[in-house]
Amino acid sequence: MIRNRKALIPIIILVAALAVVFYFIAPKFFIPGKPIKKVSNVAQDSLQSYYEQAQNLNSHITPTTTATFLAVGDIMLSRNVALAINNANDAGLPFKNMADVLRSTDFNFANLESPAAPIRPVIGGHSLVFGAATSSLQALKDFNFQIINSANNHAFDQGLAGLEITNSTLDSLGIAHEGTGDNLDQAWGPAVVTANGIKICFVGASYGTNGGGSLAAQYVAEIAETDRLNQAITKAKSECDFTVATMHAGIEYTRIPNAGQKDFAHAAIDDGADMVIGAHPHWVQPFEKYQGKYIFYSLGNFIFDQGFSQDTSQGLTLKITVSKTLTTNPTTPGAATADDLQGTRKPAQLDSVELLPVIITNSQPRPATPAETKTILSKIKQQETILK
Repeated sequence: MIRNRKALIPIIILVAALAVVFYFIAPKFFIPGKPIKKVSNVAQDSLQSYYEQAQNLNSHITPTTTATFLAVGDIMLSRNVALAINNANDAGLPFKNMADVLRSTDFNFANLESPAAPIRPVIGGHSLVFGAATSSLQALKDFNFQIINSANNHAFDQGLAGLEITNSTLDSLGIAHEGTGDNLDQAWGPAVVTANGIKICFVGASYGTNGGGSLAAQYVAEIAETDRLNQAITKAKSECDFTVATMHAGIEYTRIPNAGQKDFAHAAIDDGADMVIGAHPHWVQPFEKYQGKYIFYSLGNFIFDQGFSQDTSQGLTLKITVSKTLTTNPTTPGAATADDLQGTRKPAQLDSVELLPVIITNSQPRPATPAETKTILSKIKQQETILK
């Protein structure tokens, strides 16, 4: 018994020593009524800050998508262009020197100056009444044209039948078209191209037609109809991420835009269009930035048989790039939805416009050389080829 008591003595001394140590040191680490901290305040604050920054970064790292399209000037597949196509037995002939550029984009846009002829196309000569072979429209698809403006002064050159066969052929090829339709509601209805999740709307109109009178006015959108323009762009803005207004207007073979062009273009931007692209003068005309948006008054010719002057043998194409931040699914953080069905639509932004002049020889465009590019751009008092 005495032995057991002696064995307990060291244990009692150790417990007493620990009690003394605990009594004097514990208050430095434990405060009554407050939770025990395993790390210092500085460390805790650093961890909290790191967590918040990580969450903030995650909320801002959302996927984006881009789309690039080429806008070109007047395409006319009748007269001597048709003759060259027939002689070569190749509908793609006029496009071939631009093949690499045309196939480098998500899609292309043009003004189609020549309606399809329902009976006999106009081949050769210098007639001011245009009519293209229906088969020649296949080349538009082959060279990546997915949207066409058909509202121009030649829209009724082949009468109502020609307009209808043109649009039906484009439909069969999967090429969207704007500016004409079975009625004015269709003519003014936005044409949509979707590329990489970005919906781009086109709304187009012409100053009028060479023939057809009041009948043509029932099928071809006209730039004087500003109320319809407003309605069309409002509709486009509700459906699409980027809206382009196009016009066929101005005075042929002149450098300076006229009042009609400016009035339409400014109205389109005021109504909400993101860009305006014009055609008809057959010469490249200056562009301007209005309310922060670009207006290209005339791109001149692209495929045409007007080799009688230097200015009609020069044209301008635009390589346009737009981008969009995809929306995020609120129930699944970080899940992107390209169609915006789960959130507020965020419009696409214009990233850049690259000015790409062309030279037209024997109705066939080709990329301009650096020296030719400088000459063409100097005519519109422009030096840079990239616009932001």
